[in-house]
Parts: sequence; C-alpha cells; structure tokens
Amino acid sequence: MELQFKSELTISESGFLFDHSTGLTYTLNPTGQFIFRKIQDKENARSILSLVMTEFEVNEETAHKDLDDFVRQLKEFNLVSE
Repeated sequence: MELQFKSELTISESGFLFDHSTGLTYTLNPTGQFIFRKIQDKENARSILSLVMTEFEVNEETAHKDLDDFVRQLKEFNLVSE
C-alpha cells in the first residue's frame, strides 16, 4: 500500500484536517492523526503498522484494524489514491 493524498491537505495540532480543494474539514482522533502524519512522511504500510503498535501499545491485530479503517475512510472521502 502506497497512498498519496489527492489534494492539498493541512492538519492542525488539534487534529482538524482541512481539504483545500473542497473546503471540507475532518476531525481526526489521535490514532488517525498519527497515521496521517506517517503517510505524509511516505512511510510504508508495514512501517506504519509497527509504529502504531509501538506508539499506542496495541497488538498487531488492533493496529491493523485501525490502519485499515483509517485508510478506508480516507478513500471514502476521496482524499487518497493508491
């Protein structure tokens, strides 16, 4: 999985994600903020999975579900392409 953001997105320190092309704003929880920033940093899926496990002290199954759910939502809102 290599994701690229489709439009100019900005994230605030408090977790608000702003899509400059549509004017829409999204609220990210701490896990979403973390994953978003790792995608911005061009981390690969395996690396993000490992980093989520470490950062949030969760097992691989939980981290995988969180990552999959977040990526699914990014796709649903048409914010990323693969």
